[in-house]
This record gives sequence, structure tokens and C-alpha cells, in this order.
Amino acid sequence: MRNITYAIILVTVLFSFGCKSKKQQGVANEIEIVKKTNEQKSKKESSKYASAESKDMESPEFAELILVSLSKTSCFGACPSFNFTVFANGTAQYDGLSNVARLGKYKAKINKEDINQLLNEASAVGYFSLKDKYDSEFVSDVPSATTYLNLEGKEKKVICRYECDDRIKKVNKMIEVLIEKIKWKLAE
Repeated sequence: MRNITYAIILVTVLFSFGCKSKKQQGVANEIEIVKKTNEQKSKKESSKYASAESKDMESPEFAELILVSLSKTSCFGACPSFNFTVFANGTAQYDGLSNVARLGKYKAKINKEDINQLLNEASAVGYFSLKDKYDSEFVSDVPSATTYLNLEGKEKKVICRYECDDRIKKVNKMIEVLIEKIKWKLAE
């Protein structure tokens, strides 16, 4: 009887070690699959967000990537309100909402040098180190400006409403200068 008990214990021990090593091997395989999948995603994402200089700006997947946007809201007074967007293929859209010289929807084409210059200058003044939001819940009737930039996959959105950092004001001014420089055509 003792021999049977020892044999059962021995089989149980061997079986449990065999299962553990198979489980460990299965977990190791799953980890390897996840690592490979993440590497593939990472390569795909990094190529998706490469700079405008190294991409085919006319390719469809690159065309829809937003590089720059600025939206300004109205106030109870005469604050300018508009939406401006620049896509990676150089297409720009402008929608003048109120208190602006150009009311309505417009389109234009911007050269990649102007886009890259704006993005690089914004980065140089510290745009990507700004807080995400400058606001106060105790202040009303103040227009807001929402700025979004994408420099080679490094994305940042800043909401500027109250007591904004001078750097975001400077970036918004650079964008507004670009808006005025563009030769707009009424969108159809």
C-alpha cells in the first residue's frame, strides 16, 4: 500500500511540474507575441507620424493627419471666432464664424516649408512643455483659443482662456500670421 501511495505522490509531483513548465512556456510565448505585436504597432505608428519632409504628402493616409489647428470662440463682445486646420498634405481649411474679415468656409494649399517652419518655431518657444489648460471657473465672457500641433507624432492640445502663458499667445499669433498669409479660395 505504501508503494502505491509513493507512486501516486510521485506521479502527482511530476505532473504538477510538467504543467507548470508548460504554463510557463505558454506565458513566455504569449509575452513574446505581445512584444512582437507592440514592435509592429510602434514601427507602424512612427512611420505614420514621420515629418512632412520625409513623407509622401499626397498619400491618402497622410492627407488626413492634422498637423496644426486653431479654434477661437466668440464672447459677448466682438471677439473673432473661427476654426483653422492644416492637414499633412498641405491642405488648409478655414471657417470664419463671427467678427472676422473672412466669413464662411475656405480652402487653400500651404507649402510644406511653411508648415514645418511653424511647427519648428512653436517647438522652439516651448509649446510642447505648456500646461494643457489655462482657465478659471470664476471668469465668464472670455473667449478661448484651442491650439493643436503635431510635430513628428508629438501631439499637444492647449486650451487658452484665462491667464495664458506668453508662449501660447506667441504660437497663436504665429498661426494667425500664417492664416493671413494664405491665398484662400471659397470652399464649394
